[in-house]
Amino acid sequence: MQSPPSNTRTRRLPYLILGGGVVAAAAVVGGFMAIPAVSGASGADNSETRELEAVTAKPELGEPRDPLSPDELSYAIHLASTDASVPEDVTSVDGSSAPQVLSVDISTRDVDAADRLVDVFLFDYTSNQTFLQTVDLTDGSVESTAKGGVQPPTSPDEVDYAFGVFLGDPAASAAVRAEFAAVTGDELDSIDQLAVTGGAFVPDAGTLGAEACSIDRCVEMQFRVPGGGYLDTTAFVVDLSTESVIGIK
Repeated sequence: MQSPPSNTRTRRLPYLILGGGVVAAAAVVGGFMAIPAVSGASGADNSETRELEAVTAKPELGEPRDPLSPDELSYAIHLASTDASVPEDVTSVDGSSAPQVLSVDISTRDVDAADRLVDVFLFDYTSNQTFLQTVDLTDGSVESTAKGGVQPPTSPDEVDYAFGVFLGDPAASAAVRAEFAAVTGDELDSIDQLAVTGGAFVPDAGTLGAEACSIDRCVEMQFRVPGGGYLDTTAFVVDLSTESVIGIK
C-alpha cells in the first residue's frame, strides 16, 4: 500500500470517470486504485476494472481548461485530502481514517484563471461536514471551505454502503425482501441482484421521521429488478452517519 506523507493519516483515493468528471471513493491497494462500474446488477454486463496510479508528486499539467488527466486527478485528490484544513479525526463512510471523496472536476468559478484549478468535494463523517477544496495544481496550494448541513450528490461508494446498511436491518428490509421474492422467486441477499441507484436525501417540510437528515449524511435509494420494474423504497432512507435505516412518511 502507498505510504502516506509523514504528517498525515492514510488516505483513500477515488474511483475515476475519465475526462475530469465526477468520481467516487475507493481504497488504494498496492499503490493503485480500482475504477468500478455502476452499483449492482446494472453494470454487470459492461463493467470493466481499470487501475490508476496514486500520484503524490506534481505531474505534467494540461492547460487551465483541459479535462483532467488521470495523474492530475489523482494528484488533486492527494493535495485536497492531505491538506492541513482536513481534521485529524476525519473518517469516510466505512470508518476509515480518511475523508470521503465525492467529486473532482475543473473549477468553474474563475474560467479565466491562468492556473490549473480543480474543485475537490470531500465529506467528513466524524463532523458531518462537507469540504470544498479548490486545489491549484500549478503551485500545490489548497483553498478550503467547510460547511455542515450541506448534502452534495452521493458517490457510488456511499450508495453501496447504504445498501449494506439497509439489507443488514432485517426489520427495515422485510417489505423489500418480500416484494423481491414475490417478483423473482429468489431471496434478496446481494446488491448484485438489483440495479441500485441513490442520491443525497434532505428532508423538506412535508417529510416526517427524517429530521436528522438535515445534518446527517442520508441516502435515498431506488432498486430495480434487472429486466423488470422498481421495488417500493419510498418508506425509508439510510442515515450513513449513524448507520441506521429511518422510516419516513
